[in-house]
Amino acid sequence: MIRSSSRLFGRLAALMLAALVVQAGLPATAARAQERQILNVQGADIRAFIQDIARSTGRTFIVDPAVTGTVTVTSDRPLTPAETYEVFLSTLRANGLVVIPTGSGAYRIAPAQGAAQGPATVGTERFSTEVFQLHHIDAASAAETIRPLVGPQGQVLANPNSNTVVVADFVDNLARVRALIARIDVDRTDIVVITLENSSAREIAAVLDEVLAPVGGQAGQGLVKVTAVESSNSIVLRGEPAALTRVQSLIFDLDQRALTSDDVRVVFLEHIDAEQLLPVLQQIVGQAVSTEAPSAGGEGADSAAAPPAPGQRATIARYPGANALVISAPPETQRMLGDVIAQLDRRRQQVLIEAIVVELSDNAVRELGVQWLLAGEDGNPVLATNYTDRAAPLLSVGGALAGRDLDADDPLRDQLATAAVNGLLGANGFIGGGGGRIGDALFGFIINAAKTDSGSNLLQTPSLMTLDNEEATILVGQEVPITTGETLLNGNDNPFRTTQRQDIGVKLIVRPQINAGGSVTLFIRQEVSSINGILSSNANDLILDKRELETTLVVDDGDIAVAGGLLDQNDRLSVDRVPVLSDVPLIGGLFRSESRQRGRTNLMIFIRPTIIRSPADAQRLTADRWGYMRQEQLRVAPDQEPSLDELLRDYIRTQPPVPPQYLEVAPVAPVDGDTLPPVQP
Repeated sequence: MIRSSSRLFGRLAALMLAALVVQAGLPATAARAQERQILNVQGADIRAFIQDIARSTGRTFIVDPAVTGTVTVTSDRPLTPAETYEVFLSTLRANGLVVIPTGSGAYRIAPAQGAAQGPATVGTERFSTEVFQLHHIDAASAAETIRPLVGPQGQVLANPNSNTVVVADFVDNLARVRALIARIDVDRTDIVVITLENSSAREIAAVLDEVLAPVGGQAGQGLVKVTAVESSNSIVLRGEPAALTRVQSLIFDLDQRALTSDDVRVVFLEHIDAEQLLPVLQQIVGQAVSTEAPSAGGEGADSAAAPPAPGQRATIARYPGANALVISAPPETQRMLGDVIAQLDRRRQQVLIEAIVVELSDNAVRELGVQWLLAGEDGNPVLATNYTDRAAPLLSVGGALAGRDLDADDPLRDQLATAAVNGLLGANGFIGGGGGRIGDALFGFIINAAKTDSGSNLLQTPSLMTLDNEEATILVGQEVPITTGETLLNGNDNPFRTTQRQDIGVKLIVRPQINAGGSVTLFIRQEVSSINGILSSNANDLILDKRELETTLVVDDGDIAVAGGLLDQNDRLSVDRVPVLSDVPLIGGLFRSESRQRGRTNLMIFIRPTIIRSPADAQRLTADRWGYMRQEQLRVAPDQEPSLDELLRDYIRTQPPVPPQYLEVAPVAPVDGDTLPPVQP
């Protein structure tokens, strides 16, 4: 019995010794994990508080220099180190601070501003980021709804492409946001389709958009989404059931009122011409197409409206004074015609046509001739050579020399001298000559040699803007009188001449047609004409140079296409000579006159169409061309205000056109010259 007690006592002693050894071998962190402490901090410096927590929890903290202030923490019971650490994190959050783990195992304490751009924080008070996928509402409206619930350190980002919302905030706040999104991301709307019997779906949809729009809002922003289906003349409604019930009642009421409405309706057109639209509508309803012209002054309805035929559904007339149509038809036909008019009465696109006409010419003329004259003592010619292509004819010079023997008062003497002077003034190149006496005979000669090289570079750029499928014409030139007939009356004492004026210059006629693919079909007639001189010295008839092109081509929007061209080369050799003598070797050149002419012309026409789809395109184009002309005026007179700006300010009282991106407010008068916008490059 004593032996057993001794053995038991030895085992207990061994166990106690082992326990002491194990307790002595535990690390310091395990010992601290079992310690509990009561927090009672009153107005302590936050950096000292962080140091105490680091000592009690065994963690390493890196404190940002911006961390300052005091803290107050009180606990009513002892806290474990884990509980102490969570209280520590909550205290930091209350003071606008977050704890961010680092790669070395330490923790960085920094202000909460900008935490959304940094890494995730730690603890139950950590800062986190979550992506919410929306199924029934759009991301933009959801972001506006939850943004007030996010703290000042958080951020909300809407992604419309994936219909998601990204929220960065503390974890507990993210739970509130998650619950809110779950409540609002629910589709409680219904879809209702209403087929109209008497009204137009387009018209009813426009009325509902205006009526359901919120006060101060735009049409189409109401609680009920309204969509018109023209193919079935139906209205599709989407919204809350209660709101749909009210809207359906309104639609049924409007549709019933249309059944009992008057059968006569006046439609005022906005863009299309009523005269062009009238035959189309008359063919649709089976009415005889009007052919007579309206009365002068455009007063009253169109007198050309044909009477209704048996079984005809409608009668349509035109009121030219207001560009309006008067339609008398049943409600169903009224609706059908209204849909047709709505689709045709739209703003038409425009096309700017720019043409470049380039003509390069090079002319070379070489002339060489000798003229002889042999006369008697009394001046009567007995032998002479005269060539029509010579600018200095010898006969006129010889006549002036012979006229010196006439009396000073004889008018023939002055006439002969004038003819000789004019002949010499019209000569080109080298002119030489001489004369003498052989016995009783007088002789003289003139040598004329000339070489003329001329070149021209003609560049013309006509341009004009017109509506789609509308022909337009631009002419820049002169009206030149052309003689078409002449009659001599009363013994040739009263001549009667008829003339016709003809356009000379650059003329462009074009009709563009915009295709569905963005290309433009151009029906073009381009004409370039000029005066080349008179037909002969004895006639006043004019020689006109004319280049004309008429074609149809397809060009993409904004591209340049060559519409046509011509390469013309002309060589001509003219020889005036005296038979037999001009063939004699060595001296044959003294009895002939040679003229060589070479002309080369290269003509090319380029066309560039530009589609003007919107008022902004037209404004941008106008501003560009206006700026170019204004810049040219500044280049000529850089120290003066451009006359274009002065004219707009003083007469039209508006501002120069500017590109749409620079146009913020509508131009108003008066305009200060110092505030005019600069020229846009």
